[in-house]
Amino acid sequence: MTGTLDTNVRVELYREFVETGRPPSASHLAEMMGKPAADIRAAMERLAAGKAIVLQPESREILMANPLCAVPTPHLVRAGTRSFFGSCVWDAMGVMAMLKTDATLETSCPCCGESMAIGVRDGQPAPDPGLIHFAIPARRWWEDIVFT
Repeated sequence: MTGTLDTNVRVELYREFVETGRPPSASHLAEMMGKPAADIRAAMERLAAGKAIVLQPESREILMANPLCAVPTPHLVRAGTRSFFGSCVWDAMGVMAMLKTDATLETSCPCCGESMAIGVRDGQPAPDPGLIHFAIPARRWWEDIVFT
């Protein structure tokens, strides 16, 4: 039954995050799901161990439910009246794909600070010259996922 609870926690976590623009707390998830808070916290720890989510180091609340990030970053996605942060440009583009709606990613060049925008209209990236560079190979991202 643990696997089913973990899956249900993950689904509810994402649903609430997308609906409200912020991650639910463990206690809120417990209340929404009618489950003991200890069970929800244990499910969140298992999800974090499986790299499905990232928890804040001290509070053990949600930091990232990739591609969504709970804290402000330089990668802001605007979709209609809603906005979301991605942990990196790759995650922010994942937010746009996940939402399946027109959206704009507002970010900046990490080298020079020049503002940049990447748009998606009708499911397609808007033509725009630019280059996205990943300084750390994907195989090493989880060595320090918060830094990456």
